[in-house]
Amino acid sequence: MTLVTPAVPATTVAQLNATGQNVDVAVTGGTVTGILVTPPVLPPVTTPAIPASTVAAANTNPFPVAVVVTGGTVTVISVGGVSSGLTSGTVVVPAGSTIAITYSVVPTSWVWSALADGRSGTAIPSPTSLMLPPGASITLIYSVAPTWAWTNPSASIYPPGYATYNTLAELPGYNPDTILPYAQHDGGGAPKLMTGVSN
Repeated sequence: MTLVTPAVPATTVAQLNATGQNVDVAVTGGTVTGILVTPPVLPPVTTPAIPASTVAAANTNPFPVAVVVTGGTVTVISVGGVSSGLTSGTVVVPAGSTIAITYSVVPTSWVWSALADGRSGTAIPSPTSLMLPPGASITLIYSVAPTWAWTNPSASIYPPGYATYNTLAELPGYNPDTILPYAQHDGGGAPKLMTGVSN
C-alpha cells in the first residue's frame, strides 16, 4: 500500500495514524525537543508525588511515559541520570528508568501520561524514526518545524520499540492483532496464523 505523508502539524498537535496499518515515521531537521507516540488506548498510569530536589522517582509502569514539568524554579531535569537539557516541558521516561528534577522552588506540577514510544531532549538525533501503529497518534514538540516521511515498515527486522508494543498488547483494552508491528496476517497456509511476526 502506498502511503501519503501528511503535512507536519503545528507543535504539540497530535497527528492520528488513520492508515489502518503500521507506519515508520522518520523525523528530520528542525529544532525538535519531543516526539511522542500515544497508543490508541491509554492504560492507567502510576504517577508518584514530586520528590525532593535531585531525588529520582522511578517509572514503575510497564511502558514509557511523557512527564510534563511546569512551574517552579528548575535548573535540571534528568532522565536515567542524564540531563535532558530541558528545565520545563515534556520529557520521555522509559519503563524502569528514573526522572530527577533539580529545583530551588518546587515545580507547580508534573503530569504523567502513557506512551507507546517517544524521544525528548535538546539534542534529538536527525533523522529519528519511530513506529506508529494504526490508531495511534504522533506529536512533535518543536521551535523550528522539521520535515517527516511516512513509509511502510521494513519486513526484514522488528522495528524499534517492538518490545513496548508487545507489552501494551497484553494490557486490557488492547488488541494484539492490530497493535503489534506486524499485525495479524495469514501465514503457513493458515488464515490469520501470524501475529506480531513477519513472513
